[in-house]
Order: sequence, then structure tokens, then C-alpha cells
Amino acid sequence: MEPVRRLVLSYIQPNMETIDPFAKNCKIAKWRNDINPAAEAEYHLDALDFLRMCQKKVAADLVIFDPPYSLRQVKECYESFGRQFTMEDSQTAVRWKAERNAINDLLKVGGIVISFGWNSSGQGIGRMYEILEIMLLCHGGAHYDTIIVVEKKLAHQESLFAPTEFNGSGAYMPTTTQGMPAAIENMQS
Repeated sequence: MEPVRRLVLSYIQPNMETIDPFAKNCKIAKWRNDINPAAEAEYHLDALDFLRMCQKKVAADLVIFDPPYSLRQVKECYESFGRQFTMEDSQTAVRWKAERNAINDLLKVGGIVISFGWNSSGQGIGRMYEILEIMLLCHGGAHYDTIIVVEKKLAHQESLFAPTEFNGSGAYMPTTTQGMPAAIENMQS
């Protein structure tokens, strides 16, 4: 869809290291993966395995994160090329926490993540990201809108399991602000 293409391309500069772990046939990113071997991506790995491979080879400037949004979509995707959909898949697939942590580990500070889904959670403030813009893509009729969140990585979280506390406003925040940009420090005051 042209508005989405324009949005993504507006954040890409020449010579950027760009990654798409769920690329299917989209050729925007330099490093492209899709678990389906019939897709036109260069790699056909599980998304988490692909992201871990990328961590060893590249520091990313931009990541496009467009996974299946529902269990039904994951199941249909797997079954379309003969992969068994397991109980473990049903418990972890739509949360994508491990994949988001892997993205955080390979993205440079100042890098961009463009997330697609049915919510605006994105990478989140807990991983030290700032929302730059949000686009709603209406599919018409009784279909859910796609929410596209563009975020910038403000700092690198030292640990995947950094201490957090509930701040009362519906968000979990790091318990320390040491080394965080001033914008985040001010948000916690």
C-alpha cells in the first residue's frame, strides 16, 4: 500500500543497514527473512533465529517489524508450507517479546523500528524508545485497522531483565534513570 511504503521509505537513507524479519516478498530492507521458503526473502529462518544471526553480522539502523498479528495468522502461515503449529507457538507467537528484545540488541542507538500490528505498544518506553509517529491503516468493513508505530531508540538498555516498576499510568518504567536521556528522566519526575 502506497502510504505505508512512503512512510517506511521516508526513514531509510542510502547505506543504512535495514532488517525485515517477516519480509515475505517485500524488498525494501537490505536483510530480508521470511519463514516460508516460497517467499522472495534471502533467508527462510524462524524470525528469532534470523535476528540472532543478524546480531552477529550487522548493527541495524532500521528494523521493519511486521509479524502475524493473531494466532490464526501464525497458524495459517505455518500450515501454508507444512510446518506444524505447536502448543509453544500458541503461547508465544503474538507477544513477540523475544523478537523485540533481539531487535533491541541489534539496533543502534538512534535507530528506527517501524512496528505493525493491532496495538501501538511497539518497542516501548521500557526498552527506551520514543514514538515518532503513528499511522492508522484502515482496511474497511469489519476488518481491524493496522496500527503502524515508528520509534527511535534513545539509549541501549544494559540488561534484558532490567528492574522495572509499575508507574500507575498503565506503563512499566525502569527503576533507575542513570544514563537515560533527559527526556526520559523528566518523564519519571
